[in-house]
Amino acid sequence: MGYAEAMSDSLPKPDSARITRALQRISDGQSGAADDLMPLVYDELRLIAHHRVERLAPGQTIQATALVHEAWLRLGGDELSAFGSRAHFFGTASLAMRNILVERVRQRNSEEGGGGRRREVLRTGIAEVEGDEPLDLVALDAALVTLAGEYPRPAEVVNLRYFGGLSMEAIAELHEVSVRTVERDWLFARSWLRRVLGDEAGK
Repeated sequence: MGYAEAMSDSLPKPDSARITRALQRISDGQSGAADDLMPLVYDELRLIAHHRVERLAPGQTIQATALVHEAWLRLGGDELSAFGSRAHFFGTASLAMRNILVERVRQRNSEEGGGGRRREVLRTGIAEVEGDEPLDLVALDAALVTLAGEYPRPAEVVNLRYFGGLSMEAIAELHEVSVRTVERDWLFARSWLRRVLGDEAGK
C-alpha cells in the first residue's frame, strides 16, 4: 500500500456536509464562516501536514502544527476565498503546504551556501529511482511545475494524491471525470516524473 492509500485510509472522517455548508457560507461572503470551517478541517489538515513534515530529511525546523497555521494564513485565514468543494479546499491547502516546505528548503540551502540539499524518500513509488533513493524536494517541486505546464491535469492529480492524500474518487469528483481517467493521469505522471527525476538523480 502506497503513501496516498495509507493516508486516505487513516484520515479522520469529518462531517462532509458541514464542511460543504461552511464552504458555501464562505463563498457567499458570510461573516465568521472561516471560523466555522477551521475546527471542521483542522484534524485532516494536521494529518496531511504531519505526513509531509515526517518525510523531510533530518534537520528540518517546521512542525506539523506550524505548517497547518501557515498554510491556513496563505489560504486567506479569516478571509478565505471561495472553494468549490471539500476536495478543492484540501487540494489547495496541500499545495500551500508544498510551497511552504519548498521555500524553507531553498532558504536553508541558501544559508548553507548551496551544500547539503534536503532530500526525501518517495515512498509512494511516484518516481522509483535506484530503488528507494532519496530525491530533492526542490527537484520534485520543479519537476511538478514543468509537468503542470505541459500536462496540467496529471500534475494536479499528483498534487492532490501525493501531497493532499485525496483518493482517486475524490480527485475524479473534483475534475468531473471518471476514476479510470484519474488513474490513467496518475500512471502517466508517475512515468513522466520517474524519467525526469531519474535524470536529476544521475547528475
